Amino acid sequence: MNLNALARKAAKGPAPPAYGGSMNVEDMIRFVRVHGAAGADEIDRLCAQHGWLANGLLPDGTRVAPFASWARACAAFGRRGVSGLRPLLVDPELSGFAIAVLQEEKTLESVQALLGFCASAAWQSSDAMHPDWRALSALNLLLSFDDGVKVEQSVMDDLLCIVVAAFDAAPQPFLSSLCLWTARGAPTAKALAWLQALEVTGADVDAARTAAIKSVRRRLAPDYRAPDAKAARQIRRARAADV
Repeated sequence: MNLNALARKAAKGPAPPAYGGSMNVEDMIRFVRVHGAAGADEIDRLCAQHGWLANGLLPDGTRVAPFASWARACAAFGRRGVSGLRPLLVDPELSGFAIAVLQEEKTLESVQALLGFCASAAWQSSDAMHPDWRALSALNLLLSFDDGVKVEQSVMDDLLCIVVAAFDAAPQPFLSSLCLWTARGAPTAKALAWLQALEVTGADVDAARTAAIKSVRRRLAPDYRAPDAKAARQIRRARAADV
């Protein structure tokens, strides 16, 4: 995507330019990851030109994408990378946008930022879109698969501590399942012992626990080898094709 591509999408329908035109959030995130600071400048320019909305709520109650808030997160990342998103993580109005951008940045620094956010999470909301649970979901996507971010034992230990705390506090079964899915990102003997000793209720939660145990065992096996870069790309393409 070149520097003019986002402007073309933002200016043409079906939606008015103030609502993003034909642009979507994924376009903006990809754009700034490619173009960095220059992309951030272009996003700021388009936001000012078209008057994108910060909360996406129209006077008649209709909701559209809050592209001004997305622009802030993407521009912060474009200029300073993950460090640019850290101040947004402590802003209740912007943390969800920062988390979504971090989820697309498959690096150790992104994982560490999300772990830091989750370390102070309360896990009290029943809404899966609450920033606490969105951050945990992002860690699941970044760490639980064979092509995920490679991390050291200490990071896995930190993740397990967060998963245990979230599981103990989870107010809904589907959030308990999310915790167990995320435990796959900590393939350690300690995680396996916790999963095996865990008593759960509900078929979905039990299925998540069983799947997590299977995944951790497989990744702990002496003959397990993480995929190389080429194999990881093939895994990602196959996963995208299944969506």
